Amino acid sequence: MRALFFAIGLPIMTALAATDPAGAGAFTAAMQTVSIPGTAGATLSTDVFFPRNASGGVEAAAKPCPVIVLGHGFSQAKSNHTNQGLHWASRGYVVLIPNLAGGSDHSRNADDLSKCIDWIIARHGDAASPFFSAIRTGRIGVTGHSAGGLSSLVAATRDPRIRAVAPMDPVDNNSLGVNALPGLGVAVAITYSEPSLCNSSGSASALYAAAPPQKRGLKIIGANHTDPQDPAGVLSIITCGAASTARQMLYRRYVTGWLEYFLKGDESYAPWVFDLAGGQTAADLAANRITYARTPPVSAVAQWRATHFGVNAGTPGIAGPAADPDGDQIANLVEYALALDPLAPSAGGLPSASVVTVTGDGYLAITFPRATMATDATVAVEVSADLATWTPGSTYSAAGSTPDTAATTEVAHTGLGIETITVRDKTPLAAAPRFMRLRVTLP
Repeated sequence: MRALFFAIGLPIMTALAATDPAGAGAFTAAMQTVSIPGTAGATLSTDVFFPRNASGGVEAAAKPCPVIVLGHGFSQAKSNHTNQGLHWASRGYVVLIPNLAGGSDHSRNADDLSKCIDWIIARHGDAASPFFSAIRTGRIGVTGHSAGGLSSLVAATRDPRIRAVAPMDPVDNNSLGVNALPGLGVAVAITYSEPSLCNSSGSASALYAAAPPQKRGLKIIGANHTDPQDPAGVLSIITCGAASTARQMLYRRYVTGWLEYFLKGDESYAPWVFDLAGGQTAADLAANRITYARTPPVSAVAQWRATHFGVNAGTPGIAGPAADPDGDQIANLVEYALALDPLAPSAGGLPSASVVTVTGDGYLAITFPRATMATDATVAVEVSADLATWTPGSTYSAAGSTPDTAATTEVAHTGLGIETITVRDKTPLAAAPRFMRLRVTLP
């Protein structure tokens, strides 16, 4: 068993507040059109969306920005996803939506999505580019609609830079996706519409079945094949039906929520990703707006490493439980259990100390975050009078929690996805010196 400790007497926690991913973010969205070299000598006319500052550059508060690359459907165009590009840019992403040149060659289109990744990473390193030093190159996701969703899945099996994939009503072609998906190494959310001729009678279900864990399959009840577009294309409306703003909102909610959680690594979005009691996914299920299926990862911590470290997930010095790749003096195991970012200094999210008064006596207390989806980690509170002998107290894990013990008791417990927990000592401060710490363990 791996165990690490964290003592208190630390900075006050920063509140983590997720917002409905269907809603616009805090940034002003802008768009520019560029030409990107594609495969077979083609040039991809590509709309690039980004959070804009007052001078027309990338907003400093959004940097470094994760990247989303989107593939449009067959016989459709980048203009059918302009509103999605603006939406994600407002939430701090840089988004690339090319006019794909491969036609029905979905394998080639997958490679062209990677060409877009090449282009934006090159701009990140180009001092003359408005995207210079603005990209979080280790956080790249792909999505797409229909055949573009298929190409996004195939690209994610080929390109190790891609960390998350969330296609919208993808349609397979000659089993290209089904054959490729067993090699997928990242989290995948397949959001889809009702079966129809427009989506080859619901081939999304076969794609979901072929995908390895971690995966989620979510159907938007009553949705048609046009609903993932925004704005909807005339040809799609004629052949597949008109889009509904309510169903477009649900697509936006569940694709964006997945990307916020797995691409930004923001675990406060878990209620929009997983079926958590009291969360939005549970509410939409109860209201019969969606159906939901999920296969969790074999190892939650292994999935967390893959999300955050990509090709370095198996490197102990970077992704191991005791490693500290961001140099903030917090080991990866603690960052994992407490829903912190292992690649950015996390002092603002650390546990904090306080004094709780009960019937006139003061008791030392610790407040800490906990990632509820860190299902293989246990967080335990311990107390001491001398820093030498430590007494076990309240414990929290997916297998079961013990909030009240002979040594400590829970004072407050709120939140979904990321919980905020306060536990106090049962020995008054006046009785003796008192200390508290957290023990984080993995089996």
